[in-house]
Amino acid sequence: MTKMNRVSSIKNNLIVYSLGVILLMTILSVYSLFIMERYKGQIEAMFEKHIFLSDIQSVISELDNDLLGFLSSKSSTRLNDYNKKRQEFFDLLEGDYDNIYSTEDVLMKNIKNLSEEYINQAQNAISYKRQRNVSKYYINYEKSKTIKNFIFEYIDKLNSIQLSRNSKTYLELVNQTHLLQTITYIIVISLIIISLLIVYLITARMVKPFSQLTHVAEEISKGNFDTEDIYLEFDDEFKLLAIAFNKMKNNIREYIAEVKNIAETETKLKDQQLKNVKMEHLLDNARLYALQSQINPHFLFNTINAGVQLSIMERATRTGEFLESMSRLFRYNIQKMDSTCTLGEEVKNISDYYDLLKVRFGHRIRFELDIDPLTFDKRVPPLILQPLVENAYIHGLSGLEEGGTIKVTTRYLLNEVCVIVEDNGRGIENSLIEKILSRNSNSQLGQNEEVGIGIRNVRDRLELYFHRSDIFRMEGRLNQGVKITICLPHEA
Repeated sequence: MTKMNRVSSIKNNLIVYSLGVILLMTILSVYSLFIMERYKGQIEAMFEKHIFLSDIQSVISELDNDLLGFLSSKSSTRLNDYNKKRQEFFDLLEGDYDNIYSTEDVLMKNIKNLSEEYINQAQNAISYKRQRNVSKYYINYEKSKTIKNFIFEYIDKLNSIQLSRNSKTYLELVNQTHLLQTITYIIVISLIIISLLIVYLITARMVKPFSQLTHVAEEISKGNFDTEDIYLEFDDEFKLLAIAFNKMKNNIREYIAEVKNIAETETKLKDQQLKNVKMEHLLDNARLYALQSQINPHFLFNTINAGVQLSIMERATRTGEFLESMSRLFRYNIQKMDSTCTLGEEVKNISDYYDLLKVRFGHRIRFELDIDPLTFDKRVPPLILQPLVENAYIHGLSGLEEGGTIKVTTRYLLNEVCVIVEDNGRGIENSLIEKILSRNSNSQLGQNEEVGIGIRNVRDRLELYFHRSDIFRMEGRLNQGVKITICLPHEA
């Protein structure tokens, strides 16, 4: 709070300037009112004197008219009018004329004394008129008329004196008015000049900081946070603003530098992670190719063996069909080894494979397909169904005289595609299933080593492809067959 009061010079300067202007305007207004009241008093006194004398002159004239009318006609109406005017004249003379005229004004005293004498002579004339003494009321009337003329002369003389005095007073008022007007002009012009000067100084002090702030803000908008700090000389609000702006700019610069360092670190980490992912991907591909290559010698051996046996037995017609199916199998194996395929292609491949089985085993091996058309387009690694079907007939059905059934089922579910390969052959013990599915490469399977290699091969390739470890499940019991379930997620 103390710091803010110390630097609030702009506000204080504006307050002092405003109070100064208000004080000067107040003094000017009070002085003007004083002069005007003085002028007003002088003018009112001047008019009161003139009106007082005019009223005396007017009443005397009316009295004289009413007196002459009564003396000429002896009309009671004119006498009543005369008495009313006389009372009005007395009231006028007995008024507070001393407040209007100084007691030392001899002319006014003479007018008052003559006015009283005028009333006395008029009253005498009226009395002699009632007594029908013509000569005396005529003499008194002439005396009142003479006195009236003297009164009018004194009034004119007094008006002349007052006019002379009023002229001097008027000239004095005019001079004072000119002086007041000159003082007013000087004060107003001075206030205008001072106001313009103060506005210029305040504007100059405001424009300079704003110009610097605008320049620095423009540089910051271009991304240049290395501009110099703003320094101001005066301890006012703009200096506080400049300090806050410099602090904000420096904080932003430090924050951007920190963000850049973090971004560079994250970029390096991401690059390293990408390299690791690439290396892992290359390793997965190498493992995938290695696993895929394991199946070819075993399959090739069994297929060629079946072809040799068929050629010895028949040497003719059916050999062509057998070799045609075998060629499709070889072609599919070679073409798909380095790519993916669809589930529909896998189903077609095991159909060709079943044609080979029929040649070897006849109708002892039955093959059932329950395929959901919605699953045809599902992408999978190649050769995942054939090893399972081959394992089913070799290790589950080939040693049975009555043969058996291999069933392949696919279903399109909400979150996954389900593939089931099952047979009703010799079955398998749970302990052996655990060894087959064990992820320990040193697990000993004994005479069932081939079973473990083929199933592990399929499972590992599926897990590598879909990057999940809950895809493959194997179930079985002795003399009740084996059931293998594969759950393929949709997102892959």
